[in-house]
Amino acid sequence: MQILSPLTKALNFIDRWLIHESCMDSPILLRKGRVLVFLHLFLFLISFSFHISNTLFYPDAENPSLIPAMLIIVGLSVLFKWKGNFTLSGNLLALLFFLVQMQAVPTSCGIYSDNLIWMMAAPLLALLFANVRSGIAWLVVLLGYTGYMYYEEVNAAVSYREQTKELDAAYYLITWSGLFIIVVGIVLIFAEGQNLIVKALNEKKAELEKKNEEISRQARWLREAQAKLKASNKELEQFAYAASHDLKEPLRMIGTYVQLIERKLNDRLDESSRQYMHFVTDGVTRMDRLLTDLLEYSRVGRKTDMAKDTNLNETLFVVVNNLMSRMKENDAEICANELPVIKVPSMLMMQLFQNLISNSIKFRKQDEKPVVEIQYENRQGYHRFYFKDNGIGIPADQKERVFNIFERLHGRQEYEGTGIGLATCKKIIENLGGEIWVESEVGVGTTFAFSLPSDN
Repeated sequence: MQILSPLTKALNFIDRWLIHESCMDSPILLRKGRVLVFLHLFLFLISFSFHISNTLFYPDAENPSLIPAMLIIVGLSVLFKWKGNFTLSGNLLALLFFLVQMQAVPTSCGIYSDNLIWMMAAPLLALLFANVRSGIAWLVVLLGYTGYMYYEEVNAAVSYREQTKELDAAYYLITWSGLFIIVVGIVLIFAEGQNLIVKALNEKKAELEKKNEEISRQARWLREAQAKLKASNKELEQFAYAASHDLKEPLRMIGTYVQLIERKLNDRLDESSRQYMHFVTDGVTRMDRLLTDLLEYSRVGRKTDMAKDTNLNETLFVVVNNLMSRMKENDAEICANELPVIKVPSMLMMQLFQNLISNSIKFRKQDEKPVVEIQYENRQGYHRFYFKDNGIGIPADQKERVFNIFERLHGRQEYEGTGIGLATCKKIIENLGGEIWVESEVGVGTTFAFSLPSDN
């Protein structure tokens, strides 16, 4: 068990009961608050000592009462604990000191009074606890009051200097010693505060250097990981490209020979054999479509189509022509507002538009003609596009899956497809520095939205 020293116990008591909680987060403010509290205690003890001295040794002297001053000091301590405002407390403390000494100066030698010298504590206290502007203001007040006392001395019937003759050497010994201690103490407080600030800055600098070193180390690790990931992705893209490209040739050969066999043996095939041949042909067709989509997906990151000013109205017109036969089959309707001209690879945008519109036509309602609304807006530095349809919709718990490659939410018997189209859309948008998302309600329709930076 750790045994606390009396000083530590005293500081803990002061921190808990006399210092505002806002000072606890900063060692500099905590030290400053402690100094202010100690100054309150010191002034209270000094006032109490002078009150006892005046009462016992100078009962007949016309000295001002120090009891109000002691009560005010207690009030200032409570105010600092309540508000924690150094500017307010510093200026009030300077005001108290100034008013107390201002009462004593005229009755203790006027312009020659040591109390006038003690008044210099007012601007020093304001500088120490409030701010520079307050310190200068109190200095101006002190100079003005000193000038006023000089005026009083010049126009007095009896010079204030006559009062100094009654003071003995011990009085000046106490006065000058107290002034020396206070001035040097305040300078020491400033010096200690400066040392504390330098120490805090050095600690902060060391902490920042340590954090910067850690950040640099993590940045190097991230760069290495990114390089490895990039190389890995490139290898995967090359593999997907090579696999899909190289597999199409033997697949095409299988399809060709199946058709030749079917034509050659057409008269000798029974119904079961014809069905088997159909299964093979259908499998070859689906495999060819899958390899074609996979090839397109792998080409997204490999295409060298440079970004150029692309009129998306013209892109949409080309896509509609490409899908015209499919639109007629399904009585589909496409509506669009004015689309912008942006700097993007035109082929990628054509592929993106075609995939999204095809997807909306594919997942239509059986009893309602498909309608695709294309809307555009420029908001918060981004081009935003919305492809809204009136199809079957997507369940809320399935929305994150639709952009995964080879992900299918429905069986092939219900809807044809390979599960690569929307993954290709996502890859196109991300390669262009944008973002794609989906909003949907089952039975109402789906909105595929994507954004691209306005720099495009």
